[in-house]
Amino acid sequence: MNTRPLGNTGLHVSDITLGTVELGLDYGFRGSTHYQKPDRSAAIAVVRHAVANGITLLDTAPGYGDAEEVVGASNVTVPIATKFTLPADAAQIAASVDQSLRRLRRDHVELLQIHNPTAAAVRDPALVDALQRIVDTGKVRFVGASAYDEETALAILDTPIYRALQVPFNMLDRKMEQRVFPLAQERGVAVLVRSVFLRGVLTSRIVDIPAPLAPLRNRVLAALGDDPVDSLAATALRFCLCFPAISTLILGIRDIDELNVNLAAVNQGMLSPDELARWSAVAIDDDPLVSPLNWQGLI
Repeated sequence: MNTRPLGNTGLHVSDITLGTVELGLDYGFRGSTHYQKPDRSAAIAVVRHAVANGITLLDTAPGYGDAEEVVGASNVTVPIATKFTLPADAAQIAASVDQSLRRLRRDHVELLQIHNPTAAAVRDPALVDALQRIVDTGKVRFVGASAYDEETALAILDTPIYRALQVPFNMLDRKMEQRVFPLAQERGVAVLVRSVFLRGVLTSRIVDIPAPLAPLRNRVLAALGDDPVDSLAATALRFCLCFPAISTLILGIRDIDELNVNLAAVNQGMLSPDELARWSAVAIDDDPLVSPLNWQGLI
């Protein structure tokens, strides 16, 4: 698998990162059985298979059920990114890191990310100082933050301690492309992209998504035309590979079969220029439906 620089950290990571949320808890649309988490042994097997097939970064979090324990039990040695949530003072951040390290069976993680902070929070001098102190301990190599909105993403990029930014990006939701991506490249900040498949909307499961999301389904199926719906997920993944500002794509994977399908897709490489132009026309970033934050009652 190809690798890309993780910003200016000096690390290089695989085109895709294994997201572990689906290995640690049930995750998906209410009433669906597809997203029931696997048992512990099957989840560990997914992590090991991912690493054996070239994935060099794992993304996890204390809030992902028992995902950190799964990663720890897998005994793999690739870099790990985990998270913590606000509000938290320096002592609470340190305690969260220590607890994560125990579950991960590691003495450090490569990346510690703040989960979904506000723009004001990421600039807070007390928080910046607390983050620097945890880096100074050697338990965390780099810190970053995740964001849903452009304002917060830009605030993260304007605050030098953050070396990585995690944002949603996919064929339907390209709002980070115009201002955030160029600034991240200019600042040497790694961009980790999540929501590549928009919780299954950009996969063959699009035909089964809840009725309130019909506008998304109709737009994508119209663009798909005569192409088989089974080709949609590979197209969505390969679309995101086309953007050089992106360091890696975080894919939530539930089982080895699903992992193998995604590995095959990424190994096809980027879309052709004609395909990229065709799918670029699908974006509807100004529609609130492109954000799962607005799917109340569905997930």
